[in-house]
Amino acid sequence: MDFGESSTGAADDVDAREAFDLLGHDIRLEILLALLEDWLAAHTKPKSYAELMDAVGMEDSGKFNYHLDKLRGVYVRQVEDGYVPTASATALYRAVLAHRPTDSVAVDQTLSTATCPACGAEPQLRYDRGFVTVDCPDCSEWEGFTYPFPQNGFERHNSEQLLAAVSERVRHEVGLARTGQCPACAGPTTVDLRPEQVEDDGWIELACDSCTFVVGVDPLTALLTDDRVGAALREIGLDPLGHDWERPDSQPSVSSRDPPRLSVTVTGPSGTVTLTLTGDLEFEAIDTE
Repeated sequence: MDFGESSTGAADDVDAREAFDLLGHDIRLEILLALLEDWLAAHTKPKSYAELMDAVGMEDSGKFNYHLDKLRGVYVRQVEDGYVPTASATALYRAVLAHRPTDSVAVDQTLSTATCPACGAEPQLRYDRGFVTVDCPDCSEWEGFTYPFPQNGFERHNSEQLLAAVSERVRHEVGLARTGQCPACAGPTTVDLRPEQVEDDGWIELACDSCTFVVGVDPLTALLTDDRVGAALREIGLDPLGHDWERPDSQPSVSSRDPPRLSVTVTGPSGTVTLTLTGDLEFEAIDTE
């Protein structure tokens, strides 16, 4: 599995600059922080104009109005009893907390409870630039996986708990992207089914049409949140909740190019499952032998 960033167009770059520019002043940041202080989702109690001015520590109403108007409608909404933060403001706040500038986390260690599926050596766990990577230091046969994980997660996880947490995020976020919703921005996603890539590398690509989310995965990983797949894997003796490398390699193949059709076969201790999918990863059949 590999996670990267897709390129954005000129219009997206302009939107991003405008969004950042709105927060390019200390007073506007103070207004948002004051509104987020007692945030309770849709039940957030509005702060009055006077309360906001007092929280920000301003006496110049003209200057305060200028900055409040800059935020209004995008990060701040005026309601009957005052002002509340919008969903955009709270999403930004959560992202900042998840990736806040703190002492960097340096992780580079072997995993004694796991083995490389290619050579049997102990895999290596690394964390760099916000990405968790697990691969084999002794061979190049196993590609391992790389996926983003907020630094916040290291405060409560040892290495084994970290792997479990990353695996859960992968299943959830990739499963959401497979069904057409970006886990980062809720925009539409597209399945990029390149026949040559499937046949050579066994990978497909899921990318957001709106933001930079893009992930390359084997088709089986993209399907693990589907109850039908989980039941089929359990029937042949495989755990759909285990780490990727703990499952036997699936064998994807392109059964038709026009219209696109994909076949995925995986063999477990108690049998074989074959999944037949459309080019958008919609199910056509599940056969267990």
